[in-house]
Amino acid sequence: MTDETITDQISGIEITPADVEAVLDLVRTARILQDYMNDQTAHGIAQLMTTVLKITNAVMSTDLVDVMERGLQDPELDKALLEPPKVGIGGLLKQMQDEDFQKGMGVMLTLVKAIGRATED
Repeated sequence: MTDETITDQISGIEITPADVEAVLDLVRTARILQDYMNDQTAHGIAQLMTTVLKITNAVMSTDLVDVMERGLQDPELDKALLEPPKVGIGGLLKQMQDEDFQKGMGVMLTLVKAIGRATED
């Protein structure tokens, strides 16, 4: 047995100084959390988690995630991110002739309108 490693003779577990320090870090972290947690903090965390879960449920119950995932995997997006195209008014007007652009704008405008309607609630 060395000074660096302590071996439990019964179970054969080796404990290094790094292991002891890791356990002490866990205890210190638990103390910090214990001091930090109170009813107000717990209530705030619960409200935040409720909101996150509501948003997650709403997003997951639509095709939005699948559409966004396919859009983000489009090779044209990779090209545009590596070399962003410069688009002026003329380029924007030209893109308005493209069916994919029209569909994307339609989805975005519908989303913006839905957000606007939701602010009235």
